Amino acid sequence: MKLSEILGRINSIAIVGATPVEGKVGYEILRNTIRSGFKGDIYPVNPKYESILGIKAWPNISQLPKIPDVVVIAVPPSVVPNVLEESAKKGVKLAVIITAGFKEAGNEALEQRLREIVRSYGIRVIGPNSAGISVTSLNLHASIEVTPDKGPIALMAQSGALGGVVISKLRNYSSGVSFFISLGNMMDVDVTDMLEYAYEDSNTEAVIAYVEWLSNGRRFLEVASKLTVEKPLCILKGGWGERSSEAVRSHTGGLTSSYQVFKVATRKVGAYLAEDLDDLIEVCEVLRKLKKGLPGKRVLIVTNSGGLGVILASHLESGGIDIPPLSRELKERIAEVCKKRPSGSNPIDFGGDAVIEQVTAALTVSELRKYYDAAVLAYVPTSAEGPEKLYKAISSTYESFVLPTIIYVDGEGSELVVRRVSRVAPTVTSSRTATKAFNALHERYRYLRKIGKH
Repeated sequence: MKLSEILGRINSIAIVGATPVEGKVGYEILRNTIRSGFKGDIYPVNPKYESILGIKAWPNISQLPKIPDVVVIAVPPSVVPNVLEESAKKGVKLAVIITAGFKEAGNEALEQRLREIVRSYGIRVIGPNSAGISVTSLNLHASIEVTPDKGPIALMAQSGALGGVVISKLRNYSSGVSFFISLGNMMDVDVTDMLEYAYEDSNTEAVIAYVEWLSNGRRFLEVASKLTVEKPLCILKGGWGERSSEAVRSHTGGLTSSYQVFKVATRKVGAYLAEDLDDLIEVCEVLRKLKKGLPGKRVLIVTNSGGLGVILASHLESGGIDIPPLSRELKERIAEVCKKRPSGSNPIDFGGDAVIEQVTAALTVSELRKYYDAAVLAYVPTSAEGPEKLYKAISSTYESFVLPTIIYVDGEGSELVVRRVSRVAPTVTSSRTATKAFNALHERYRYLRKIGKH
């Protein structure tokens, strides 16, 4: 059964191993499910209790008053196969196994038993060794990780904790997730299944995936190629060195393929392959907001800090980005519009005594379109201008910028400015990420053009 027929229509959930004992996994999942505001039926399952956290408890899956759409399993490993089979016989379509201690711990036989149940009954399984699931459109957070904000990013990860880090970092950009799936060992449901669901999900605009290994490379290429036409896909690959690849085996029990092979595969399908969490998240947000990409790499830097502009220019140039100088005529035109003469020709520096309105005005000069493909507004807040002033000035003028523009704010109060400005404009927090973002935008344009979508 396709996941789109299950995940988007969850009206009831059973939590096997639910408990009133604080700190236990079954307690956290039940509490988080309740707190998230899920409006469907919640069935705690534990024969030791008549009620848990104020909700009637049930002794087992078989005695539930109706078939739950999802069963979350948090019981000892030896008990999991029995619970899974009982759920399948009941007619449950999806199980999420939180319990660890299977293939990743060398217990291949026990995980094989789970596979046999899947084959026999057709039940879909996320995990084992999962941290749970979130579907924010349903206000459902059945997970041990932090509760995500609602947003447009689909998040799938073979590490629950790393998924929690992404959820937390997305808040820095006033963003959140459409859904979060902690895949664990990927015994059944894998990355490709979730990419297929993300493609069909109307609440998803872009996708972030943390991948350690793939179970079916050919199907991944097929599904990812279809997805990236409509929605940017950003991937972080776990295990790209010899020792780190060995670590994958003890984490999720998989064998990682050659990193070079994986890199070629991601480029072939038009996905962005990140090197760390920060560029994974920031580049994804840039691609989501400028999803058509950029036809060229000619970038103009506009700043109030000569030093920051020089560092940014150095990174861009080293990364293959072209920073052509302004002509004398165009520089005069900018000085006329901004009522202030900048120094330099690219970066153009308005100086620390400039105000944000003068700097942003430079990006409204229509003649820039002839010479540049994009711009960076690199700004350092001064004591004369607080975060609120900067946010309002950038937000109110961004739509009038004549070039696709990335905002890079650094220094005192920059975190707050980024969080606010991210609501309307793509932002980055370092010169390195800006370079990666521009290259990713150009690669996306080239990919879409290659397949006839430009």
